[in-house]
Amino acid sequence: MRFLKAFRWIFVAGLLLAAWGVFPAAAHALLVRSNPASNAVLASGPAQVELYFSESIEPGLSSVRVYDSNALQVDQGDTRVDSNDPTRLAVSLRSLTDGVYTVSWEVVSAADGHQTSGSFPFAVGAASQAALPAQSATTTIQLPASALVAKWLALASLALLVGQFSFSAWVWQPVLAAAGDQLPADFRRPSAWALINRLSLLGLALALLLNLLSTAGQAQGAELAWPWSPAVTSLLVNSRLGLVWLACLGLALAEVGLLWGRPSVWKQAAAFAIGLGLLFSLSLTSHAAADSQPFSLPADWLHAVGVSLWMGGLPYFLGGLFALRPVEETARTRLVSLCLRRFSALALASVAVIALSGLYAAILRVGSLPALFASLYGQTLVFKLLLFGLILLVAAGNLLVISPRLAQASRSGRADLPLLYRFERAVLAEIVLGGLLLASVGVLTYLPPAQAPAPAGLRNTTRVDDLQIDLQITPGRVGQNTFAVHLSSNGQPVEVVKELLLRFTPSQQNVAPSQAQLLSVGGGDYAIQGSFLSLPGSWQVQAVVRRENQFDSYADFDFSLSRPGAAQENPLSPYLAGGLAGLDGLLCLAAFYPAWRRGPWPRRAASFGLGLLLAAAGAAWLLHPQTPANAQANPIPPNAQSVTAGQALFQERCAPCHGAGGKGDGPIGLTMLPHPADLTQHAVPGVHTDFQLYDWITNGFAGTRMPAFKQILSDTDRWNLVNFIRTLAPRP
Repeated sequence: MRFLKAFRWIFVAGLLLAAWGVFPAAAHALLVRSNPASNAVLASGPAQVELYFSESIEPGLSSVRVYDSNALQVDQGDTRVDSNDPTRLAVSLRSLTDGVYTVSWEVVSAADGHQTSGSFPFAVGAASQAALPAQSATTTIQLPASALVAKWLALASLALLVGQFSFSAWVWQPVLAAAGDQLPADFRRPSAWALINRLSLLGLALALLLNLLSTAGQAQGAELAWPWSPAVTSLLVNSRLGLVWLACLGLALAEVGLLWGRPSVWKQAAAFAIGLGLLFSLSLTSHAAADSQPFSLPADWLHAVGVSLWMGGLPYFLGGLFALRPVEETARTRLVSLCLRRFSALALASVAVIALSGLYAAILRVGSLPALFASLYGQTLVFKLLLFGLILLVAAGNLLVISPRLAQASRSGRADLPLLYRFERAVLAEIVLGGLLLASVGVLTYLPPAQAPAPAGLRNTTRVDDLQIDLQITPGRVGQNTFAVHLSSNGQPVEVVKELLLRFTPSQQNVAPSQAQLLSVGGGDYAIQGSFLSLPGSWQVQAVVRRENQFDSYADFDFSLSRPGAAQENPLSPYLAGGLAGLDGLLCLAAFYPAWRRGPWPRRAASFGLGLLLAAAGAAWLLHPQTPANAQANPIPPNAQSVTAGQALFQERCAPCHGAGGKGDGPIGLTMLPHPADLTQHAVPGVHTDFQLYDWITNGFAGTRMPAFKQILSDTDRWNLVNFIRTLAPRP
């Protein structure tokens, strides 16, 4: 008793602290940079458009298109995600004439499944800067109604599923045990609880279905996709989001099997554990999954658990209050007082978890008070805080006014019916406000946070002679990176050096080292971009600083790069999806087995049919995995013999149009509209695969005069041409 009194005001203070960040918002795949840049004016048309995002993106659900000033599509439709850098999206372009072009993109984050879209212009050739629209790159955040409803249903349903066991085990059962034989046996589980339980299970099932159809629908530009559409199958089979969804479906079916039939203690405990696992699945598809901070994911999950224990227990509390109405008034007052005391202790522990994890998330996602009021995310959060303030007022009234009066009435052995009815209305108000609060959380989920998470990257600092060399590699993954070096001496930036080099040496003995010269950007900072870290594994990066009239300085940095988790790199994804779908089918048959045996025929047919459908889908995916088509590898090594043979073919077949150097300036090519492609751009490694070049040589290039050589040149000749075209790339 004294413990609770001492912590009443601490409890209220914790509530105020927790109000700062209930359920932090998820991140989005936001455009970081592009090539060409927004509003760029280029002397000649680029070979492709490259977009770099803040998170990994789903290949099958993302696209980029390029339009000319007549709204005609000028890209090749070969949108692709870099296998070495899952944040890079690219599309090939046809030969562009002078004019203004618009890049339009839509991507789905592989971390949280949220869609963002945007556009930006660029110009080619004689187009002036004034011809470009007066805008920079724009990003649009989608707020699909179906996804918002799915998020609210998932949060509310899981809160109810988790809150049931905690309220029953910590509050209800101990209080009834203290009452002894004064209450009948059916008070152990009030009838209202069964209704709440079934509604939560149905809500979870609907949330899963809406989430799947909404995510697939966004990729098609629609609110919802049909369950049998190819987008749904692609999402389930070839994406991380699909695997998480199938795992959630299995957990949900296990939850149904445990809670739908006759209740027992072990079933309730197992269902509680599964509910915690389902809450963790929400974190796996939230901003925390993409955050580089090590505690972001567990903090997000603990936050959800704390809210579920507190908010999820309130409906069962209200159901228990209604069940106690037939009890004698004095005994009823005493039992409600005991329930309130025990629930206050449970809420106190929950609020401690909510406060710490919420404050941690707020620091990461908001960062400052100006950001709280200057961004759409912050303004929505302020609205949510106002709503949460109403809940605090009700909770404070229960804790500081109603609880002491009920305790006093219980000690004096009298009843206080007006106070009991007032408490019931207060609990009902908390439930309604809590539901509205979860709805606001759904909106926050689909807004980008006020403060974007800083890229973790790789960083190290060392001292050599009089120099301090600070090297930072962002984002620090295999593939395209930005390499930044800051030089200082005796605390002052070194702004003039003769040369600053970075040498990259991999641990693999069969890969030759490479080097790059950094350019000064002022203030002792030097930078360059490139794909010098081309393989996973250990790399030694050596900085070489050359200054006038001083000895060269050398500094070695060691880094380890793991293979990025691009969805299309996992060849087991279709088999995992098939196995999970088959397991879900078996769980469905087991969960609804009692209904299948004894229930009405519509329920039996639906449950049995759903189980067979899932099992059949799993078997089909296992026997016929729907893996993305992989580009064919070049079977001809690019040795001197192949390059020489390819050069002879090029001079005979290609030079009249593309020119001897491949720049598209051949004598015949100059008479064509559009002009032949500048192969020196298309030959740069990383722009196109060898198979893409081989395919164009084989089948021609749509929309141009490029002929198909399938019937003219042999396979070996065409691969030799590819190997020679690679030599046309500009030398660094």
